[in-house]
Order: sequence, then structure tokens, then C-alpha cells
Amino acid sequence: MKRIYLCSRYAGNRANNVAVAKWLCRQVIEAGGAPFAPHLLYPRFLDDRNPSERKLGIACGLTFMEVCDEVWVYSGNGLSSGMERELD
Repeated sequence: MKRIYLCSRYAGNRANNVAVAKWLCRQVIEAGGAPFAPHLLYPRFLDDRNPSERKLGIACGLTFMEVCDEVWVYSGNGLSSGMERELD
């Protein structure tokens, strides 16, 4: 299985953006891949509103990105500052 890093919005309309991320994970699985969506994991135990914890969550996600085979970007809801950092 290819490891697929999912880059999509979390900030803004979180309920909608979480639903989009879950849908994207499902698309990866249906395509035979193994999804990783850091914004579905790290906000569960790190406070995304706390700048230092947000920075730490992004750094953790970027660490996993290094071992992924592909990065899938969903920009339909716009790019967040976290997404821009991932894309850099």
C-alpha cells in the first residue's frame, strides 16, 4: 500500500473540514492506499488554538510526511497557513 499524506483545511468551518478529511481518507482507502490525515489526529490531544501546540502538531505531521509515498492536496476550501507550510 502506498502511504498517502492528506493535506486539507482544518481551520475555519471545522465540522465541514473534518467531514472533507474523512471523505478524503475514504477515497485513499478505496484507491488502495493507506491515508494519513494529521489534522484528524493531533487536534484530539493538542490545542490547535494554542500557537505552540499548533506548531508542534504541524511539525509532527511533517515528520510523517517524510515517509509518505504521495501527498494529496484538497484546496477546494482554500489553503490554510498550515497547508501552506506543508506544501513548502
